[in-house]
Amino acid sequence: ETGVFERLMTGLQAREDVRLLGDPARRTPTVAFTVAGRTPQQVAAHLGAAGVAVWAGDYYAVELMRAVGLADTGGAVRAGVAGYTCADDVDRLLAALAT
Repeated sequence: ETGVFERLMTGLQAREDVRLLGDPARRTPTVAFTVAGRTPQQVAAHLGAAGVAVWAGDYYAVELMRAVGLADTGGAVRAGVAGYTCADDVDRLLAALAT
């Protein structure tokens, strides 16, 4: 799980159009992000069409989204990994973001 999540984070950090939310010293294998020029819902729909499941919106954290300035723009995309997530899953997400 750790290695797969590192792959996801490295791939997202390499993209100039992606803004990651938060930078904790320790974190669960979940990341929230936005993509310049696209709403979180557009990103989620695009990823879904590529077979990648993510969540878009405020994740019931309305006050957090308000505090980070995303309440009026649809929140953020949330992606995570679990024990069954493999490197190919992450690669598919990153490739879909590039299209």
